[in-house]
Amino acid sequence: MSSISRSCRFLKPQLSSPSCSYTTAAASPHKRVVFSGIQPTGVPHIGNHLGALSQWQSLVEEVSQQPVESRDSLFFSVVGLHALTVPQNPKQLREDRRDMFAVLLALGLDDAAGGAVVFHQDQVPEHAELAWYLNCVTPVNRLMRMTSWKSKLATIRNANSVDEVDDSMLQLGLLAYPVLQAADVLLYKTTHVPVGHDQSQHLELARDLAQSFNRTYPGEKANGKGKGRGVFRVPEVMLTTHPRIQSLRNPTAKMSKSDPSPASKILLTDTRAEIQSKIKSAVTDSLTGITYDPINRPGIAALLQIHSGYSGDSVEDLAERFSGEKGIRELKESCAEAIDGALSKFRGEYERVRKDQGYLKERESEGARRAREVAQGVMKEVRHLVGTD
Repeated sequence: MSSISRSCRFLKPQLSSPSCSYTTAAASPHKRVVFSGIQPTGVPHIGNHLGALSQWQSLVEEVSQQPVESRDSLFFSVVGLHALTVPQNPKQLREDRRDMFAVLLALGLDDAAGGAVVFHQDQVPEHAELAWYLNCVTPVNRLMRMTSWKSKLATIRNANSVDEVDDSMLQLGLLAYPVLQAADVLLYKTTHVPVGHDQSQHLELARDLAQSFNRTYPGEKANGKGKGRGVFRVPEVMLTTHPRIQSLRNPTAKMSKSDPSPASKILLTDTRAEIQSKIKSAVTDSLTGITYDPINRPGIAALLQIHSGYSGDSVEDLAERFSGEKGIRELKESCAEAIDGALSKFRGEYERVRKDQGYLKERESEGARRAREVAQGVMKEVRHLVGTD
C-alpha cells in the first residue's frame, strides 16, 4: 500500500468567500447522489479550482460529517470520452488523463472519511452504452439548437465568431456529446449536479432525457398493476455562484487552458516564482486606487476575485485595504502570496502522487470498480425495461 496520504484538504479556499459557494434548486431531506466530471486537460488552472474543484472538496468535507448510514454518494470523474470530440494526440491524452486523475487524488477527494468515487469515465463502458440508449430518444433538432458545438467549432477553426461555422464542419461526436454528458449524470441515478452557468443548458437536456426515457419505458409497478415510474431520477441543479475567473492577460475573457499565452493562467502546479511573475504581469489599468468594478475595471476585479477565493476576504474588504497610492502593486504582491500559500503543500502532494505509478493505477482500478458496481446495476434495469436483456 502506498504511503501517500489521501487526506489533503489544504488547497480548499475559504468557503465564506462568494466565489466558492453554490445554491441548490431545491434542498432535499433525502440522501443525495452527486455527479460531476472534468475533462482531461492536464493540470488544471486556478479558475478550474475556484470554479469547480473547490466545490468538490467542500462536498467531500460535508459528507465526511454525515452519519455513515445516511451519507450522500459522490461520483467525480475524469471524462476522457468527451475529449475525443476534438482531435487528440494519443500520447498527450494519456498523460493528460493521468495528470488530472493525480490532481483529484492530491486534492483529497477520495479521502476515506467521506471521499467520493474518483474514476475515469472511459474505464466504465456503461457510460457509452447508456449514451446510445439516450441517443435513440433524443431529437436531432434539439442538439442542433444547442450553442456548445458551434462555440467549440469556432475555437477549433480559429473563427472570429460562431457565425463563421456551419454544420458542414460538424462531426457526430461533437453534436451528440451533450447526450453522453446526460448519460454520465443519469447512469448513477444522480439527484444533484454542481454546474456553472455555462453548463446549465446541458443539465436541462439531461433532465428532459430522464423524463422522456421514463415515459417511453416506464416499466411496471412492483405489484405488476399499472405502469411504473421508469429508472432515472431527474437531477437538480447545484449552481455555483462564484464569479468566473478571468484571463490575466485579457481580463475580458475567462481563464482558459487553450490560451496560447502561459502568462494568462496560473496552474495548480506553478512554482512560487511563476505565480509571482504571472500576477505581476497581469493586465490591470492606469486608474488610481482600487475599486471592485468588473465592468469598467475587469483586470482589477479579476485580481480581487482570485485573492478573495484563496484568502477568504471579501472583494470589498480587499479593495478598501489596497486603496492607497501603491494599491495595485501591493494588491498583486498580496494576491500572489495568497495563491502560493494555498498551493504550496498541494504541489508537493501532487508530485508524490504523480510519480507513484503503482499507486495511480491502483486508485484508477479501484475507482472504476466502485463506479461499475453502480453502473452495471442501473444498466441491468435499463436493458430490462427496453427489452435488450
